[in-house]
Amino acid sequence: MRVPDILKVELEFSPKLGVRDLPRIDRHHQSNVRGLYIVGDLADAPIIKVALRQGHDVAQHIADELGGPSADPDVLDVLIVGAGPAGIGAGLALEARGLRFLIVERDAPFATIQNFPKHKLIFSEPPDLANPGNFWFQDAPKEELVERWNQALDEEHALPIQQPEEVISARRQGDRFTVSTKVGSAGLQRHPHAAASAAPDAENRYQARRVLVAAGKRGQLKRLDIPGESLPHVLHCLKDPKVHAGRQVVVVGGGDSAVEAATSIADEGGSVLLSYRGAGFHRLKKRNLARLEAAREAGRVTVVTETAPVAIGPQTVTLRGADGSTRDVPADDVLVLIGTRMPLELLKRLGVRMQGEMDAARALWLVAFAAITWLFYVLKQKRDLFPFGEGDPLAGLPAALHLDLGFRTADGGFWGTALYSLIIVVFGIRGYRRYPDRVQKRRYLSLMTFQALFLFGIPELLAPLIIDRPWKFYALTVPWPLSIWSLVDAPSWTPDGDRTTALLWMGAGAFSAFVAIPLYVRRNGERFCSYLCGCGGLAETLGDFWRHLAPRGRSARSAERFGRAILLLAVPVTLLILNDAWAFFAQDALYQTTAFAQHWYGLMVDFWLASVLGVALYPYLGNRVWCRFFCPLRAWMEALSKRFSRITIRADDRCIGCGECTRYCQMGIDVQRFAQTGTLLHNGNSACIQCGICIQVCPMDVLSIDRNRPVTLNLDEGLLALPKAAWEQDSPR
Repeated sequence: MRVPDILKVELEFSPKLGVRDLPRIDRHHQSNVRGLYIVGDLADAPIIKVALRQGHDVAQHIADELGGPSADPDVLDVLIVGAGPAGIGAGLALEARGLRFLIVERDAPFATIQNFPKHKLIFSEPPDLANPGNFWFQDAPKEELVERWNQALDEEHALPIQQPEEVISARRQGDRFTVSTKVGSAGLQRHPHAAASAAPDAENRYQARRVLVAAGKRGQLKRLDIPGESLPHVLHCLKDPKVHAGRQVVVVGGGDSAVEAATSIADEGGSVLLSYRGAGFHRLKKRNLARLEAAREAGRVTVVTETAPVAIGPQTVTLRGADGSTRDVPADDVLVLIGTRMPLELLKRLGVRMQGEMDAARALWLVAFAAITWLFYVLKQKRDLFPFGEGDPLAGLPAALHLDLGFRTADGGFWGTALYSLIIVVFGIRGYRRYPDRVQKRRYLSLMTFQALFLFGIPELLAPLIIDRPWKFYALTVPWPLSIWSLVDAPSWTPDGDRTTALLWMGAGAFSAFVAIPLYVRRNGERFCSYLCGCGGLAETLGDFWRHLAPRGRSARSAERFGRAILLLAVPVTLLILNDAWAFFAQDALYQTTAFAQHWYGLMVDFWLASVLGVALYPYLGNRVWCRFFCPLRAWMEALSKRFSRITIRADDRCIGCGECTRYCQMGIDVQRFAQTGTLLHNGNSACIQCGICIQVCPMDVLSIDRNRPVTLNLDEGLLALPKAAWEQDSPR
């Protein structure tokens, strides 16, 4: 059965490979347009208090940069776009610094908050973040919060806010911007810096040394783009559910806003039908899921899944089902609550580039990073490849790297491992300083110590003084199947060699892979990847810059199966090499098969996937390409942890949906969905490596580690799945 296009659920996996639509900004929030800064929701600060503080701090930086007010009274020092929390925070800082500025608002100050449902409680979170400029902010209903903030703006600060006025363009000319705006139809609340013409639809023009964009995303509502959506009874927010009492209401959407609206209207006596294009509600907060189920069972809300509106009339809404059939349902009011979108048109007019957008500079950077990665691993793995192969430009470099250290001969492999360890230590110190939580500090200390001691110091410096083949020490620290040589003793062993020593090393490798790893997984899940692994060490330190680029969605989740395929491939390759090593059979054909498997597994898996591509794709696909999609050791730990690991990440009921946990997850897990639905996040339903960054970045301290996962898994926790036959359910109408 063909599903209509309008019902197809959009994949979270975007063409930009996991990059959310965010502007490209530097650490001071300056965009690619010099002098144009972006703060607040557009800069991924959706939490009110965080946005308020962020606007204040960035404005302080701009004030430091400018040094003082402009000598030209007709030139603004800063023009602020948007009078939300971030814009007001910036205004407070500029007011205190004595700079000349103007806030241009296309609607009204705090418009997004004013559009919240009646009596919605606004939390002053996070509690340890100070309010800038002694600006009052405590937990309060939205009406009280807006009233007190407007009063503060009128009486205490008198910030120059001009509304309704929308920015059309901002062109940089020399050391200043020319900003063009359009006055809204509601008329203009004037300010001395406005042009003489202030009639509706008039255009104003300003000169400003800096522009700070504090426009939010929530003002850019997503729309259905169907006939009738512009009718007056079609709304895109719920302000007061009592207005809809005794009326027939169709609510469109499947998120918390839609469900809260549907249940609130039903509580006030409205007759509600909730239409959602999905088969079930996967992202709802636990309390909203319970409210919806209770309302549905009581007959106060009719829920029709896998449906979507195709037309809206004065008294009806036409819904189309998954089978293509349509049905008209009565509707006095229609609420379309399907989310918001980034104001891409505004950003494009301002010349701002997005994070995932490709340009010449970004392409050059990606090529250069990939080339450096290639050169590094060709030398480190001592491969006879371009440009170091025979007859190539740098053919003499591998030999030049040979140096007699007395206790051993250093070569490209030695120097490569030394540099690799140095990179992990240097960038590990950066991670140690960046994440203040004690758990994260211990984690970075673990990564740096394990790499420096067990993956370089002992095998490369100490072991050569003790044993003939010091590389065998890696059998203990790089378990099979990450390294198949951890389990076998070929090709160095010969019939004349020391069988006892060979057996001991093979036993050590087997113990590491089949005893130590399972015991570790039992308590710690897949934490080996984020606490001890050498590949993971580079990903967590150098790769931390790009952790937010992890691909997301169903397509990416399906691609994780490649690691399981490589795990299955590692088994016959190991057996072939093991068979050849112990010479159970001596036929040439078998030897050739063994050599072939050994060569191509090492080339394709160890060199290309684990080394070159796994690192070269950091700046484009995030820092866990190898670990997440191809590593056979993680696949082995995943198979184990699904069955008996008890470690989980739990969430309480205070999630505010800011998305920080999902953004920072390097494994592309939609952590926010787990948090909002109250679902346990574990290795039975995710590729989590228990790095704990999601816990670190959560501003509400919603998430925590728990080691008491129930043995019986429920992979559909937090899901209200309803039958497609909802058409035939009795309606409360």
